[in-house]
Amino acid sequence: MAGVRKYASFFEWHDKARKELGVVEELLRSLDSESNLGLRNPRINKPDPPDCICEDCNGNSIGVEVAELVCEETAGRNARGEDVMRVWYPGELYAHVDSLLQEKDRKKYHGGPYKGIVVCLFTDEPMLTLTDAQQELAGVKFGPLHQVTTAFLVFSYDPSTKSFPVITLQIAA
Repeated sequence: MAGVRKYASFFEWHDKARKELGVVEELLRSLDSESNLGLRNPRINKPDPPDCICEDCNGNSIGVEVAELVCEETAGRNARGEDVMRVWYPGELYAHVDSLLQEKDRKKYHGGPYKGIVVCLFTDEPMLTLTDAQQELAGVKFGPLHQVTTAFLVFSYDPSTKSFPVITLQIAA
């Protein structure tokens, strides 16, 4: 497939909107199996942001913003033919997640009002393990955020659990 990124490419699709919807669908399936979040009917939102809109169990509109957690430099170097991996050192994951959440919190959301804004970060970073991410993000609160109400980090498919592992990110009140 020409044009598809080689590095951290599990969630890679040719169409950005379909990619975002696919990530949201997997997030909802994973969350429902663990915590019964209750979001349903995900659909692409045009114009974005938010990338997608869902409904909660009361029929309220929930905006969902999607962002990839990837080392852009490493992805670019791999695209140029280098065979390199990004090693994530303690503190770097927190900083990257915080930056992405702050960026999403500054956006002007179209089509509201929304009962909440959910941020779905997804990753296929080969050297970033679920265990390492859980340890680094345990007990950490992000924010304060003014629009983002909930956030998750979704990992690519794990054959051992037959799921897409999810970490709930804590948002400061």
